[in-house]
Amino acid sequence: MTAFALRFLLLSSSFWFVVLRAQHPYLEEQPDFVKPCSLKDSENNACLSELIENMFQHWQNGVPGLRGVGALDPFRVGKLRIAQRVPPNLDVQVALRNLTTYGLSQAKILNSTSLFKSGHYATGFHVQLSKITLKCNYKLRGHVLVLNLNSAGVLNSEIDNLEFFLGMKMKPIQLQDLTFMNVTAIKTDVKRVDKVRINLTNLFGGNRELEDSANQLFNENWRVLYDVLRPVLTQTFDTVLLDRFSKIFQYVPAKYLYQGFD
Repeated sequence: MTAFALRFLLLSSSFWFVVLRAQHPYLEEQPDFVKPCSLKDSENNACLSELIENMFQHWQNGVPGLRGVGALDPFRVGKLRIAQRVPPNLDVQVALRNLTTYGLSQAKILNSTSLFKSGHYATGFHVQLSKITLKCNYKLRGHVLVLNLNSAGVLNSEIDNLEFFLGMKMKPIQLQDLTFMNVTAIKTDVKRVDKVRINLTNLFGGNRELEDSANQLFNENWRVLYDVLRPVLTQTFDTVLLDRFSKIFQYVPAKYLYQGFD
């Protein structure tokens, strides 16, 4: 083989290695805080619970090297749109921008479970968040309870003692001679909310007296509003979580998280 051909071969090999790496970057070192768990042991609940808690705590500022996901706490979503009509209490169109949620790093996993069936792994978690705070810009049009509204401002909210079940379905996939988990579905089901406090600014063009009265009405009837909005909020939450978890699990090799994978 000529020297030119050898150099060409070496350069070509390096090029395709870089291309392959660029196509699917991954976390190259196993984190110290991660202890791989068994997904086929129904008695392995404590390990799975600790795994998820550690992920939220240690990666609250983002997964090292993973772009396009950002921090888990605060958890940011660029924009959300909600349209809901449930007479007589609600008929609104709401646009939320720069939604920032604080408190996810303090998540406690009260219980967990796993199931393997037909090539898929399913994991379930009972999650508790003692306090969640949210802040965003809003635009709202429609009627809420007895109020007709057409306003834009800042929304602040606090949620006390939120508990929900999170189910996640995953399937192993091979990428670059490594196994990753492809998250195919996520479903949440809220089981408990102790209190929701809401404050919206600029509801009536700066009239503080009317604004305070409206926010008092919202807070006195928060459970009515929550029950009405719950289906669309849950669907939105599932979509956002599926996007984030899909990106994380296709970046972190399965062997770092679970036993029995290469």
